[in-house]
Amino acid sequence: MRVQPAVKKETLHIAAGTGLMTAVMLLVFLLLGRLTLPVVLGALLGACFAVLNFFLLGLTVQGALRSGDESRSKMKMQLSYTLRMLLTLAVLLVGFSVPWFYWLSTVLPLLFPRLTIFAMQLLGLYEPERPERGDGPDGA
Repeated sequence: MRVQPAVKKETLHIAAGTGLMTAVMLLVFLLLGRLTLPVVLGALLGACFAVLNFFLLGLTVQGALRSGDESRSKMKMQLSYTLRMLLTLAVLLVGFSVPWFYWLSTVLPLLFPRLTIFAMQLLGLYEPERPERGDGPDGA
């Protein structure tokens, strides 16, 4: 399957926002005198998984739109959601139980894609595409 340009573009936006917020989070840990290797490793785990999760969501939506069969697309979306939530649970379990990772720095980046989208909407950098209408000669 070829990745659509829209999936690439939005994943890059999410990666940039998540990376920026992760850097700010690490700076806060540094300023509080709590920056340790487990904090950095937890941040890397959480941020990388957050971007991967968004990318997998984009691939699933792309595939569901391509299939054309509504019931099959719905099943694909539900299966993808379940698998991505199980992966998220696995990342959380690792972040909480493996001493190489600090739990808080693992959990917080999982919220950053949603915060990135919210920030982009507030700043006017993101507007959902509107369906084209072909009613009149100018498409309006």
